[in-house]
Amino acid sequence: MENNKITGAMAGFLAAGLASINRYDTETQRRIRNAKEDSRDALDQIADYKSNGEQIRGRLAAVMDAQVGLALANPAQVTPEILPTSTKLTRPAFDEESVQDLSWPPRAGVYDAKARVSEVGELSRTFLALTFQEVRAFLEGLAQPKSPTQAGLLQISRAANQLIAVAASLNLSASQYAAAWQRLFTGSAGTTSDPHSGVPVIGIPNAANNVVAVSFVPSSVKSDRAMRLRITAGGGNIVTGSDVVTISFASEWKDASGVPMTPAIFGSQGLFAAATTSTGFTLQVSQAIGVNTTQEYSVFVYGGSNASFTT
Repeated sequence: MENNKITGAMAGFLAAGLASINRYDTETQRRIRNAKEDSRDALDQIADYKSNGEQIRGRLAAVMDAQVGLALANPAQVTPEILPTSTKLTRPAFDEESVQDLSWPPRAGVYDAKARVSEVGELSRTFLALTFQEVRAFLEGLAQPKSPTQAGLLQISRAANQLIAVAASLNLSASQYAAAWQRLFTGSAGTTSDPHSGVPVIGIPNAANNVVAVSFVPSSVKSDRAMRLRITAGGGNIVTGSDVVTISFASEWKDASGVPMTPAIFGSQGLFAAATTSTGFTLQVSQAIGVNTTQEYSVFVYGGSNASFTT
């Protein structure tokens, strides 16, 4: 009788334990299924996130290059520190040499599997430059108080396009551009001087052709670019086509790249230049000058808008 009670009690405990285990197992399996479903959902979301167009574009080297350039100008610390750093952010200097290496498409930077920078790309430099005060001031200065009309937009486009077209066709130095800007805004070349503002040298008058004297007209302009001359004949006529005198320029004429060039020379009243070179010319007359007669002439020299200017 006593054994039957014990056996019955044990059977009851066993049944209760089995039921508890079954409930626990059922709950565990449910949680496992939920965890698997959550994992699948998370993986699907991660896959969707990674395949999102914004994320794909963000992983392009050109886009990362731009971000690197902007990040280089960030004065804040990336990670919190107990004491703030006192290291000053140094502004880099830009030079002309790297500009000549620019290409299209832009040269991309080099990144490892964790998107850490091994080598910066071209756009990093460009976007870093965009953070400079003068660049931002210039860009903001382009903005107008009111939107331009469609006709105005076309004019802006043409002006910018042709400015670049003309500049790209030239071969000027930095000092020559500085002089051009000075002349545009102030009417003078500032500290940049024109070498052809000097006084040319009048040679020995050709006495064999009855030339007694050649001189500058007093109080008149006298430079490589323009001069006023007085020519006097002696006991015979200065006949047509005969050499009168040779004049040497104060400075040799050169083009924008520094190569010697022959300028164009124009004379008044039939005076003209012969044997013209980059350093000087010989004057002749197309109308004879009479015995013991003095004539005054103007001479203009044009070397083109690209003629060299020196500092």
